[in-house]
Amino acid sequence: MSYTLITAWLSLSLITGLPKGPDNKELLKRFYKEVYQEWRMETADELLSPDFVSHDWPEGQKGPAGFRDYYKVFKNAVPDAKYEVKDILADGDRVAVRWVMHASYRDYFPGIDIKPAGQKVTLKGVAIYRIENGKLAERWVVSDLYELLMNLKQEGEN
Repeated sequence: MSYTLITAWLSLSLITGLPKGPDNKELLKRFYKEVYQEWRMETADELLSPDFVSHDWPEGQKGPAGFRDYYKVFKNAVPDAKYEVKDILADGDRVAVRWVMHASYRDYFPGIDIKPAGQKVTLKGVAIYRIENGKLAERWVVSDLYELLMNLKQEGEN
């Protein structure tokens, strides 16, 4: 009897595309909560593929070590950064996250030549992740850097 149920479930999952392994949306919810709100980098070590690539990073930076290096500089510039997830949409191995980050600009960040003076900043963006074998393998990010830079300039002039 149980063999029949297992066979039926496997057939159904192949036909309907039921997830195999952890739910991809739940994976991203956990990632954003533990990494971008609580800044627990051990979660990044656990959930990122050894070959994780973010297509908005400098070339050659990859995996959990690359992630840690990038966000060490990031957290130095905006030590109180907190991300708020607005939407998560999943389709197969892709998960899109619309987010907003709030922070205070305390130290220089590469590519931004505006003097840090504790300016309150908001950055809005969308990230699309590709998941492979239950781990985050790839990411593409689009964010509103124009609004961020205008905000920094305005706040810095006051």
